[in-house]
Amino acid sequence: FFLSAQESHSSATASVALRISSGMDTTTTTLLDGTSVLADPDLQEHTAKAGSLAVRGFFKWVTFEVLGHAVLATLCTGTSYVLFQYILNVENINVNLLPHVLIGMVLGVILVARIVNGSQQATSAAGSVIAFASTLRTVAMLSCNVSETLTINAGADHEKKATTKFRYELVRLLNLSFYCYTLMLKGLKLVTPPASLIPLEGGVMEAEVLSVVSCPTAMVCKWITSLLEEQRQAARITDQQVSVMTTELIKLMKVYQDTHGLQFTPMPAMLNGFSYFFVVVWVYSMAPVIAMMEMHDNGDLNNEGFGLGLAFSFFLALFYFGLYEAGKIIEQPLAGVVDLLPIDEMGHTLSDDLSNLVDDPNDEVPVFLPRPPDARNGKI
Repeated sequence: FFLSAQESHSSATASVALRISSGMDTTTTTLLDGTSVLADPDLQEHTAKAGSLAVRGFFKWVTFEVLGHAVLATLCTGTSYVLFQYILNVENINVNLLPHVLIGMVLGVILVARIVNGSQQATSAAGSVIAFASTLRTVAMLSCNVSETLTINAGADHEKKATTKFRYELVRLLNLSFYCYTLMLKGLKLVTPPASLIPLEGGVMEAEVLSVVSCPTAMVCKWITSLLEEQRQAARITDQQVSVMTTELIKLMKVYQDTHGLQFTPMPAMLNGFSYFFVVVWVYSMAPVIAMMEMHDNGDLNNEGFGLGLAFSFFLALFYFGLYEAGKIIEQPLAGVVDLLPIDEMGHTLSDDLSNLVDDPNDEVPVFLPRPPDARNGKI
């Protein structure tokens, strides 16, 4: 117990040092009623991490494919300019831009609609992650109903050990379910669980089962249900209390199924193909139109209009192909969630909350997924 307290104290000290070194606001404010308050450090840490992930995604749409199309469209404009002036000797070209403008407007609306639709799916997936973690916290809180005092005729020492084992196993399985859930979000499959989540008995068999089944999270929820049934049969918890906790597990599975379903929701392939085809046709057909416009307005190849035409073609292609690339989030909404949410940080905070929410008077339930040492030293 004393060793655990020392570890908790050193962990808290390192966490405070991390927050101070990272520039977080640690100033205590006294309110008018005498209450002392402090800006939530965990919220600041998560917000900073989410902001950092968002900054990384600012220019994620600028891929080699998008840049390649932009450069190629610019070359087409320059080639058309030279072709019209020196080879075909075309002069006084008057181009009607209305068809291209109308098609470009409609195409822009379609591309923006793809982005909005994909963003809505990513937002829904992000809400599912938060709901999953919230349900786990609720189950941990409801586990306080399990107590050895409900069985008076059994040996006190035996009941105390059984209840302690239940708390330990429940929190471990809750952590394991969120860990498997985050792997599903990342498109990964569990082969060997972390050492901290391996049970004291039967760890090899459990790891083999999780590596074989198609839905490890669902299997962990099944084990939690079996664990609750053991406590009900031992009369450590009533039928009504088991029913409440089972309802929360059903909610947990529904959230999992909704999130998992986003991986298999058929993307609108026809819309994607239609959008990409007409973006290519419109951008590359716009290249000679831009060259004709510049020849009509400026005429000479040495004029500054030639350079402006090339620049206009480059940024026009970059804009439309960039819109198409940004809309690809509709194809993989879960990947967008992983890129924008600090999933690992959420797991560390959840593990700490689960350990604190469970009724653990002897401090025998550890934090199964603590923050790594490098994160405590300020390296996120």
